Amino acid sequence: METILDEKDKKILQTIDTKARLSIANISRKTGIQRDSVLYRINKMKKSGVIRFFSTTLSPEKMGYPISSFVNFELYNLTKQEEKKFIAFLKGHPYVVYVAKTTGRWDTTTQIVAKNLKQFDSVISEIRMKFPRIIKDYNTASIIKEIKYDNMVDLI
Repeated sequence: METILDEKDKKILQTIDTKARLSIANISRKTGIQRDSVLYRINKMKKSGVIRFFSTTLSPEKMGYPISSFVNFELYNLTKQEEKKFIAFLKGHPYVVYVAKTTGRWDTTTQIVAKNLKQFDSVISEIRMKFPRIIKDYNTASIIKEIKYDNMVDLI
């Protein structure tokens, strides 16, 4: 269900989009919205799911992981139980930093980071060997340079 956002909600979201660590008092000052109202609105947007979480966007390369690739998996002979195991494995793997179910040819998209190509290959091999009965195909797309990373604030 879509949540209706008014102009005050939009001002708050635009303010915290670039500086999520601002205090409620600073958000209030920058938006011209009373402090209690800012706190109430942020809590309401968190509860409704508009704000899923506050996070820091890290640079894998700067943290010693220059290999960053999206890996798409096409699955077959899949039961609910096998799908749960597959997703749980991906979610729990330290080098898998993103997991999503997708439509189209690929059933699952992941992002894998690694220190080098040997480690990346090892992660892919580990996944393929653990789930040979359900992985029909996969492909990789390495990230050379991020050009845009957008939190959608301009769409509201």
